[in-house]
Amino acid sequence: MNAGAILRSKTVAIVSAGVLGVGLLGGVAFAAIPTPADAVAATVPGTSVPTATDERAKAKLKAALDALVTKGVITQAQEDAIIAALGTATQGDHPRLREFVGDVLKESVDYIGLPAEAVKQQVQAGKSLGQIADQRPGKSRDGLVADLDATADARIKAAVDAGKITADQAEKLRTQVHAAIVKIVDHAGPPKPTAAG
Repeated sequence: MNAGAILRSKTVAIVSAGVLGVGLLGGVAFAAIPTPADAVAATVPGTSVPTATDERAKAKLKAALDALVTKGVITQAQEDAIIAALGTATQGDHPRLREFVGDVLKESVDYIGLPAEAVKQQVQAGKSLGQIADQRPGKSRDGLVADLDATADARIKAAVDAGKITADQAEKLRTQVHAAIVKIVDHAGPPKPTAAG
């Protein structure tokens, strides 16, 4: 093997490792479920929606890999394998988990019965959605979780009926969706500092 071939082999290895590292970091962010504060930010005009950011990150990775294919650094088959590996490595949960969980903040506002701005202010003050629900007459944290679970279950059932997922996948999804809903409902972040503080 001549020096040029060795250099090309090392370059391919370094570039591939770099691309995989960046992709895995982006993929981990893609798989994350937003906290209530993130969900609030996504509903405020002028802020970005998490899924739009995820799509841009995936598009950038694809563009970088396409450029490497064009330059002959990697083959199209290698690009496809990298994308497939990243998808497998980062999707411990169902790839459509966020879709089945739904817009927890919006649905919570509907259940709680307060204006969205009032709920947003309480979340920013450090309260969880469950704590806010517990403060409302006739509402509770458990009632909120049950309401969100029922709505998510209807989405899962519709996907099964449409043949998009199997009954076995639906059962696993119900567990994952419930865990994600509980995590979001119970999340209470530190109060955001005020302009005076």
